[in-house]
Amino acid sequence: MLTYILLKINGDEYVYIYYPEGNKDSPGKVGLSKNGEKRIIEESSQDFGRRYANHAMNGIDISKESGTVAWY
Repeated sequence: MLTYILLKINGDEYVYIYYPEGNKDSPGKVGLSKNGEKRIIEESSQDFGRRYANHAMNGIDISKESGTVAWY
């Protein structure tokens, strides 16, 4: 599970901060574009193997400013 919040919109790119397991001490940052481009801007120190970053890039809805992505 991760929580996320929109940091800024930079042109066509939406930049989100994500928190693995809601841990505000270990944020990561991803960029998502309307055209489908995705990138990791900054990895979380708690994100081994980029699992949370990948879930963030594929689970964040850019129409929302904040939310939760959960999986099992």
